[in-house]
Amino acid sequence: MPVKPLTPEELKKLEADMVNWVLPKILEKKAEKNGEKIFLNILNKRFYSYAETNRRANQVGRYLQKLGVSKGEKVAILLPNSEHYIFSWFGIHKIGAVQVPVNTAYKGEFLQYAIDFSDSVVLITAPEFLDRVMLIQNELPKLKYILVLKGDRPLENPGINTKPLLAFDEAYNESGENLGIEVAFSDPERIMFTSGTTGRSKGVFRSHAAAYWSARNYVDVCGVTSEDVLFTSLPLFHANAQVLCVYPAMLADARVAIYERFSATQLWNWCRESGATIFNLLGAMSYFLYNQPPTERDADNPVRLIMAAPAPRDIYHEFEKRFGIKFTEGYGLTETGMVTYMPVEAPRVGSIGKAAPGYEVKVVDEHDREVPPNTTGEIVVRNQLPWLMVTEYYRMPEKTVSDFRNLWFHTGDAGRMDEDGYFYFVDRKKDYIRRRAENISSFEVEKVVNSHPAVSESAAIGIPAGEGAVAEDEIKIVIVLKPGAQLTPEELMKWCEDRMPYFMIPRYVEFVPELPKTPTEKVKKHLLREAGITPQTWDREKAGYKIKR
Repeated sequence: MPVKPLTPEELKKLEADMVNWVLPKILEKKAEKNGEKIFLNILNKRFYSYAETNRRANQVGRYLQKLGVSKGEKVAILLPNSEHYIFSWFGIHKIGAVQVPVNTAYKGEFLQYAIDFSDSVVLITAPEFLDRVMLIQNELPKLKYILVLKGDRPLENPGINTKPLLAFDEAYNESGENLGIEVAFSDPERIMFTSGTTGRSKGVFRSHAAAYWSARNYVDVCGVTSEDVLFTSLPLFHANAQVLCVYPAMLADARVAIYERFSATQLWNWCRESGATIFNLLGAMSYFLYNQPPTERDADNPVRLIMAAPAPRDIYHEFEKRFGIKFTEGYGLTETGMVTYMPVEAPRVGSIGKAAPGYEVKVVDEHDREVPPNTTGEIVVRNQLPWLMVTEYYRMPEKTVSDFRNLWFHTGDAGRMDEDGYFYFVDRKKDYIRRRAENISSFEVEKVVNSHPAVSESAAIGIPAGEGAVAEDEIKIVIVLKPGAQLTPEELMKWCEDRMPYFMIPRYVEFVPELPKTPTEKVKKHLLREAGITPQTWDREKAGYKIKR
C-alpha cells in the first residue's frame, strides 16, 4: 500500500470507527470468524487456534479477576517468549487491566523499579526469575500476588515469603467464556519502559487505540494478508514483537510464529520450518545475517519482506539479492509507534521513508521552527487522530510536558527531509559529536568504520577534549571485530582517511569483545562515555600518527 497522508474524509471515518479499536473485542471477533484456524505457532512445536487463544485469554482474565484485579490496575509480565506470554497479555486486557511488560534482563534495582514504579499489583513470571524476585521482595509494597508458571516442575524452595506465591497454571482451570467487560479505545493498554540508554527508564503509558493503529499501519504498509506467516524471535516485552508482529497477524487473520531469541545461524532454518513470510530486524541484526557464510540455500526460503530498523545501507541490494527478499524500513519510538514507513513500491536507500498515515512529521530548529528541505534539525511528530501516541510518561508529568512542548512530540532525534517528503535519520541529538567547530554524526562515523571487512560493529562517542575545552570533543571509536579477524589502529586510520573528512577520523580506538546493549539492540553509549579513555585505548596523537588531509 502506498504511504500517503489520510484525507479529511478518511480521518472522519476512522475516528467514527475508533470504538472498535480494542484488543479483547478484536480477539473475540477473530475467534468467532476464524475458529480453529491456527493463530500461534510456538517454536514449531505447539500450535493454538484463534478460538483456543481467545479461550485461554478469558481463563487468565477470570483468574486475575478472582484475585481481585480490577479494571485499570497494572499487571507485570516477566516471562520468556512463549504462548503463556500471549495468553497473559490478552487476558490482562480482557478485564480492562493494564499490561506492564518487564525486560527479562532486569535484575535488582532495575527490576524493582519497573514493578513498583508502575504500581503493579500482580507479577506473572517463570521459575527461572524467582531468585531475582526473592532479592527485591521486601521492596515491592504494592505487589499483592506473584503468579508462577510451574509447568510440570514443583516450586522448590523459592525463598519468597512476603507475597502469596500462586501457580499461574491454575488459570487454565477457569471458564473460557468471554467476560463481557467494557474496554474503551482510550483506556490504557500498557506501561512499557523505554530501553534506558540514558538515565532512569520512563514508563510510556499508551492506549488501546495506539496499539491498534501501530498494528494496522503495519498491515497496510506491508500488505499483510491472511496467507502470511509473521515471524519474530524478538522479545515479547518489546513493542516490536507485540504491535509489529503478533497484533498485525491477528488483524490480518494470519499466523504468527514465535521463537525464543534471535539467532543469526538459525533464523533462516526457523523461517523455512515455520513458513515465515515477513519478519522484522533491529539494529545490526541485518549484518549478523549477512555475515554468515554464504550457502546455496540462502535464497531458498519463504520470506518475501523484511521490515528493518534500520535497513543495512551499504549491503541493501546485495542482501535482497542473496536472500531473495525485499526490504522496507520505518522509524518510530516506544512513545510514538512507527511514524514513518518506506513505500515498498518506491524505496530510497538511506531514507527512513515518508510520514506514516495518521501522523504529521516535520524537522525543526532549536526554536521549534520548521527548517527547509535537506536541513538537519530535530524530528517532531503529532497524531492526526486522538490517542495514537504516548498518553503520558507514567508519574512523570514534567517530562511529559517537556517532550510535548508546542503541541509536538520531540523525539530527540536529528534528521532531515528531502523535497519529496522522504525523511533521513542523522543521529540521536545527544550523540552528535562537536569537534573543531564541526557537528559530527556518530552514525556517519560508524557507517564508514563498519564498512571495513574486519569490523563486525562499532560505536562512536565524544570524549571531552581536555580541561578547559568548551563544547568540544575528540572522537573515540569502540570496535568489535569479526571472529578471527585482525585489524590494527593504524590500518583503520588508513581506511578512514580514504573514506571520510579528516575532522571525522577518530583520535581514539579501542577493540572490545562486545558492545554493551539493551535487549532491543540499542548500544548503551552512556556506558562507553563513562568508561572514557581506558588502558586499552589507542591514542592517535600519542602514537604519532599523522592524518592525511
